[in-house]
Amino acid sequence: MSRAICTKRGCKKPQHRFGLCTKHDYVKNKDWHRTQQKKAYPRYKKKILERAAKRYEIKRTEILKASKDKRAANPKKAQRKANQYYAKNKVHLAAEERKRYYKNREERCKKTAIAYQKNKVKRTRQIKRYNQRHPEIKRRSLEKRYAKESYAFEVTSDAYRYMIMAWKGVLLKRDNRCCVYCGAKGKRAKLEAHHIIYKRTQIKLALKENNGCILCKNCHKELHRLNPIKYGPRKIKA
Repeated sequence: MSRAICTKRGCKKPQHRFGLCTKHDYVKNKDWHRTQQKKAYPRYKKKILERAAKRYEIKRTEILKASKDKRAANPKKAQRKANQYYAKNKVHLAAEERKRYYKNREERCKKTAIAYQKNKVKRTRQIKRYNQRHPEIKRRSLEKRYAKESYAFEVTSDAYRYMIMAWKGVLLKRDNRCCVYCGAKGKRAKLEAHHIIYKRTQIKLALKENNGCILCKNCHKELHRLNPIKYGPRKIKA
């Protein structure tokens, strides 16, 4: 016995329910179908993901081309969608990016170092311009850093920041306001305080007078570049 045909004009597919085929039934009752899918997803999650991965492997070039064409057709709409998706899944995406970064960290660092040396002047200008346009980004990153490090001393991040500034002042007085390596002085030298035992290694020694020295900006950069210690993700222990 042959099944009845879909009642939608021009459609010759067999009926699924309510006199409609599966496609037209889904279009008409989209909200109901979506709620059912959400309920069933946790139960069949593994199978759904496997099926999606297989489909992507088979039709990868087609899917990528279609998405590229869609973005090219309406770039503003695509950008809005990407921003909305990022805002909703910010924490998850950041965690995934960290995993990818630390998986191939050494290779990435080498590539970025080579690229930076090739376009050093251009990149420094871009970084300087970006910092001038977006000072709030730098402020947020400093706030996070001080908040993490201040836990070891059981003080607020603001108090810890002033403690670090005072520690630098002590070192400047002790080292006669000059670089201990090359002897550079004055504003042009851009003197900085250097931790001998790094804060990432021993945070409790961050404010000890004998665990620091004054270096000019160039010597400080060179010292950190030559340092053989390789770090993973930042972990501050009290």
